[in-house]
Amino acid sequence: MERRSILLIYNASAGKRRVSQELEAIITGLTNAGCLVTACPVLPGQEPHQVLTSRWQQFEAVVCCGGDGTLHYTVEEILTLPRLLPVGYLPYGSTNDFAASLGLKQRSLEESCAAIGQFVPRMLDVGRFNEQHFCYVAAFGLFTAVSYETPQATKNLLGHFAYLLEGMLRLKLSQGWKGSVTIDGDTLEGEFWYGSVSNSTYIAGMAAPDQASVKMDDGLFEVMLIRKPQNLAETSRLIASLLNQKGDEELLYLRKARRVEAVLETPTSWTLDGEAGPEVTHAVIEAQEKAFALLM
Repeated sequence: MERRSILLIYNASAGKRRVSQELEAIITGLTNAGCLVTACPVLPGQEPHQVLTSRWQQFEAVVCCGGDGTLHYTVEEILTLPRLLPVGYLPYGSTNDFAASLGLKQRSLEESCAAIGQFVPRMLDVGRFNEQHFCYVAAFGLFTAVSYETPQATKNLLGHFAYLLEGMLRLKLSQGWKGSVTIDGDTLEGEFWYGSVSNSTYIAGMAAPDQASVKMDDGLFEVMLIRKPQNLAETSRLIASLLNQKGDEELLYLRKARRVEAVLETPTSWTLDGEAGPEVTHAVIEAQEKAFALLM
């Protein structure tokens, strides 16, 4: 058997440290699937960046083993290389939105390794956020930090819209982000509670609205904007929209787009794939159609 040389980037802390417990099984599974494995942990001062930039010519693919944050890091690195290397993903995180969207989360380790060993890539979209990239979501606002801190059982019980509604009841609702958001040329101005640009059927472990319409290789991302209600009547309308899972052109804005530009009055923190992102007043977000190859 002619073996293909791959770089295995793994986060030993992912998934309650399951990666460190199963590392031998992971390497054995990839080896049995026809891979020649070089393993590289994600550790302070020993980042895989150094291996990739100096030795990328030696590898035919990169396999990421960890959570969505590890995948985010891996894809960001891959997109800087002179040659686009395909990526395999072994999901071991606590949320794994991206894997759930692609049906990877349900596979056994043996099935996942065998699929990677086939070396059949699927081209998927990537988001560009100013000078950075993200795999499946860029978001700002009231709910971004809280959503990733909530227990999975609670998320499953509530669902995405109901979760946002529940968050409204316990967060500092006087807070808002003033500015404008332009979605493929259509500009909305005002004060916002939340905004996201996503390419996933799951966000923070919850089913995204209108999952059936999400295509991860069509060059279109799903945009959700929640305006801050200004009075009791608007609050009631927003609650009704969240409960009914239907958009409201003034308060709950849902749309597909290729390009989103946000200009906010104050520096605003964003999350990229659930990881802490930059704090900016100006964000240009673009869908890059079929920009990276996933072995699946």
